[in-house]
Amino acid sequence: MARTLLAGLFVLVAGAVPAQAASSRLSVEGCSSERDNRSPDNWTSATWKICIGDYGGAHGQADVKCWAGQTIGWNASRCLITGQFEIRKGNEVIKSGPFALDVPLNGASTARPFRFYCQGHGEYTFSTTGVQGTLLQTDSDGDAQARPGYQSVNIADATATVTMC
Repeated sequence: MARTLLAGLFVLVAGAVPAQAASSRLSVEGCSSERDNRSPDNWTSATWKICIGDYGGAHGQADVKCWAGQTIGWNASRCLITGQFEIRKGNEVIKSGPFALDVPLNGASTARPFRFYCQGHGEYTFSTTGVQGTLLQTDSDGDAQARPGYQSVNIADATATVTMC
């Protein structure tokens, strides 16, 4: 019985590998380093990293999580991240504009606002500037508002580059 089971496993693996290799190509990705950004009073923190790639379609991606300082330690916090972004192929701007990300307690990895159409093979750059994070709380009406007692954090400009498409 063990011999039959192992033979079945070998058949499944041997059959799956050629099909995957024939129908897909490798995805590429370039990322900035992740940075922990702090408010001037050191009570608000936001980790920020951006990537650009062609996995699941051409797009930039932002990975972010916000924290509120406590007397002892840090607690994850909902936040609003705003700023400007630009996606270029060489010197040509493909897509740009303002963005706003409502980031839940467990952080976010989002690509939706940064999707774009490839303009042929080449070097693509995704950059963010003027990014700011504001901690949020929900009021009694269920609306989000800035969390009192916490300064906003300025998030350092970031750039990610990759050759793709």
